[in-house]
Amino acid sequence: MMQNRNNRKSLGIEPIVAAILLIVITVVAAVLLYMWFSGYLTATTTKVSSMATPEQFQVTAASLSASNGLTAYVQNTGTVPVTIADIYILSSPNGNLLCNITIPETTINPGSTVEITASLPSTCSISQGTAYDLLFVTSSGTKYTTSVVASS
Repeated sequence: MMQNRNNRKSLGIEPIVAAILLIVITVVAAVLLYMWFSGYLTATTTKVSSMATPEQFQVTAASLSASNGLTAYVQNTGTVPVTIADIYILSSPNGNLLCNITIPETTINPGSTVEITASLPSTCSISQGTAYDLLFVTSSGTKYTTSVVASS
């Protein structure tokens, strides 16, 4: 009979210890999960914010002529380097493509301004006094359009 009483007392303490251990394990697991998830979110938002930083640039001045070709001053107004890959000449009223000006890729660092000069291809005919749109395209696809009137 005496052994039954001792077994009953020890059985009463074991469920309490087991419950405390389960609570401790649950709290530790929740803290570890929270720490991992908050670190994951921080890393993800940092990646997204760096990916969301768009290229920003503007053409501060441009001239176009059949004899002298194209001269343009492009300024990087953003925080990431910009690489100008292509320049297109479009007819101003309807935006039809007239020609593509081939240039070597030009990288512009943030805050810098670069002069881009290029001769026009022989297939590109422009008229003096006519308005044209110049479409500047970066290597990552960002576009900027400016208007220019062709000179002699």
